Amino acid sequence: MADPTPAVALPPYEWVEIKNISKEVISLQNWRLIAGSSASSSFPTYFLAPDSLLILCNTAAQVALSKYGKTLALSSFPSLSNEGEVIALRDPTGKTIHSVSYTTDWYAFPWKAEGGWTLEMINATNPCQEQNNWRASQQAAGGSPGQMNQSSIGAIEPVRPVYAFAKDAWSLHLVFNRPLDSTIISRGEWISAYPAIQWQSIRLMPPQYTEAIVMLSQPLLADSIIQLTIKELTNCNGIKEQGFFVIKTGLASPADRGSVILNEILFHPRSSGEEFIECVNNGKKIIAVSDLRIALRNSGGLVGSSYKLAVHPLALLPGQHMAFSRDTHAIRREYLVPATATLQKTNPFVTLPNEEGRIVLLNTQGEILDELSYDESWHFELLQQKEGVSLERLDPNAASQNRNNWHSAASTIGFATPGQKNSQTISNTIPQGNFEINPAVFSPDLDGWEDQCSLVYGNMGSGQVISVSIVDAKGTLVKKLVPRALLSNNGYFSWNGTFESGKQCEAGVYVFIIEQYDLQGRTKTTRLPVTLTYSFKKV
Repeated sequence: MADPTPAVALPPYEWVEIKNISKEVISLQNWRLIAGSSASSSFPTYFLAPDSLLILCNTAAQVALSKYGKTLALSSFPSLSNEGEVIALRDPTGKTIHSVSYTTDWYAFPWKAEGGWTLEMINATNPCQEQNNWRASQQAAGGSPGQMNQSSIGAIEPVRPVYAFAKDAWSLHLVFNRPLDSTIISRGEWISAYPAIQWQSIRLMPPQYTEAIVMLSQPLLADSIIQLTIKELTNCNGIKEQGFFVIKTGLASPADRGSVILNEILFHPRSSGEEFIECVNNGKKIIAVSDLRIALRNSGGLVGSSYKLAVHPLALLPGQHMAFSRDTHAIRREYLVPATATLQKTNPFVTLPNEEGRIVLLNTQGEILDELSYDESWHFELLQQKEGVSLERLDPNAASQNRNNWHSAASTIGFATPGQKNSQTISNTIPQGNFEINPAVFSPDLDGWEDQCSLVYGNMGSGQVISVSIVDAKGTLVKKLVPRALLSNNGYFSWNGTFESGKQCEAGVYVFIIEQYDLQGRTKTTRLPVTLTYSFKKV
């Protein structure tokens, strides 16, 4: 019971319940309870029988809690954080017998995290499993001190690596979802690398025993990707689990402008959802996510408070997508997120305005890597409900601020693709001639397949000006796509199959009329057809 107030029906005191799951009587004399950086007073003489429970509390709470079960009052009981921390039991030698790193996410129900409810272990025979083996109490009183937990035994999640990172050139850190056996892990039989690396020692970090540090004999080379193969991990119960995992990491280089870009944003989530910002490594270097910060620019042009996207230097590999949110569980609940997608919890995080906003991506030196001023009007015009729909970048190499470079995510993938390849993309292939329609047949129904077409141009000389109109088969003007524009060498203009008014066009053949001229008075008119359909599907 970390947060006893407001009380549901239990006494308003903090307490911790422990259980002897062994077959032996255990003497608790001189043990200590650790909470964060604080420690309790030494336990008095007490013998805990097999399969029995004991409530640890301060002396003021003993009388109130004694009616629920056996208690052990401590003259100095450490304060338990409402938000979460590491709590541990240590024997007289200082050895960690068991530890738990809880957070408010473990309650699953936000209203239970507000106070008065306990967190209880589901399966006491599997104490090494963390979040998946804990949940908020289901008892009407808010908890069951001194009694068997009401939560049923759940499935045991296999031990697996969560991520790896190179903190410096001489060490690799691997973080796991569950505690491991420190003796077996130190032997190194469970890990291999390509290219091969030589290591001096492997140490599992107490008190959680979920992070292994591999000290190397030779330094890592910056931007060289290391592929780690991990198998047959031994959990903290001493059981070797069958499993095979591959994880990639490497020593990062500093992030500079354009190396990491904004790639997808969800600024207006559903009421049950959460905002996210996705970045992609658009360069050839490995970037440490801890070198990235996110901020908003206000209406006065000033950049507000920036927030670090990760504490550890997680490797963002070339071409890799990573989505950031203050609640990744909500993102996985709301969208079709495959196991290969990469999500990173970031709290604190920016709060994105629903209508319009200006997102700034920076490095730790304050250099702006990318910036985007988005607007709700950038969504697909015929989209009936914009809540919960992300905006995806079409071309990573085109300008961030070009509204034609952003499109609503497809409905067929659930309206967002956090941490994975976008559902909407555009080919940046330069046409052989001056202009080209890509694709020649498109279907603007937001199903993720060819939802818009683009007039792509390339190899243009300097001083080229164009205007672009779209007409139907009868020659009637449908839309003035480009009133007048001075062209760059390469680029594109997109059309989503709507009239000037925003009304959706009927299926049929339409013609792009491109009027081109330069300062020397030379003119040229090009007509390119495109087919709009709502029935044709890619085979």
